[in-house]
Amino acid sequence: MKKILFSSVLLITLSLLTGCWTVQKGQKSGIIVKVAKEGKFWGTYEGEMILGGLENATGASGRAFHFTLGQFNTDLVKQADFAMENNKHVIISYHCDAYTLPWSGETKCFVSKIDVLSEK
Repeated sequence: MKKILFSSVLLITLSLLTGCWTVQKGQKSGIIVKVAKEGKFWGTYEGEMILGGLENATGASGRAFHFTLGQFNTDLVKQADFAMENNKHVIISYHCDAYTLPWSGETKCFVSKIDVLSEK
């Protein structure tokens, strides 16, 4: 009985740890168009960024990147709010996990750093 219980706990633990591996890591450039706290039970700050790197480009781009900023109102959320309110171009550093837990956020991509670019 103890072997079965130990094997079950070990299998569940390994399954959960396997899903927490980072499958993508990098940077994206664009303009943040949405920062909001979302979620029914565990509210997390979610964001959306319109991707683009062309200076003085005209027209709208349909490529959007959805990301999670975290569960609490941190400096990262304040930087994203500032960039969105002032229509600033940003570069974000992020990582995407294979699986997420329900309280981690709505997306699998988590932002770790936001660089607000200064105007030239």
